[in-house]
Amino acid sequence: MLGMNLWSTAYNMIYMFGWPQASGFEAVQFFKLHPEAAGDILLYCLCGAIGQNFIFLTISRFGSLVNTTITTTRKFVSIVVSSLLSGNPLSTKQWGCVLMVFSGLSYQICLKWKESQELQKKRKA
Repeated sequence: MLGMNLWSTAYNMIYMFGWPQASGFEAVQFFKLHPEAAGDILLYCLCGAIGQNFIFLTISRFGSLVNTTITTTRKFVSIVVSSLLSGNPLSTKQWGCVLMVFSGLSYQICLKWKESQELQKKRKA
């Protein structure tokens, strides 16, 4: 993952500063005019880097399936909470999709729980 991030950084630097009309120069000018924005952008980048570390740790310790489940659950909860807090109601089709996601996640959790119970029984026997 480190290699991927380093190559990504190199490609983005070339893209942003590789020619005179590239957007990186505009960003530098923006920071010269608005230096207070640099702190906010730095904080945003730090949060992204910390989040990426959690993703890498989850994948390396628990596997990609657990990471996918966590990501799907987070997005699912985010959509429902956003809908409830913003007052933008979900349509019938959207609630059907929410029900399908919740059912799938619940089923997956139930299967994992049953599997762990069976392993515990085998260890006791």
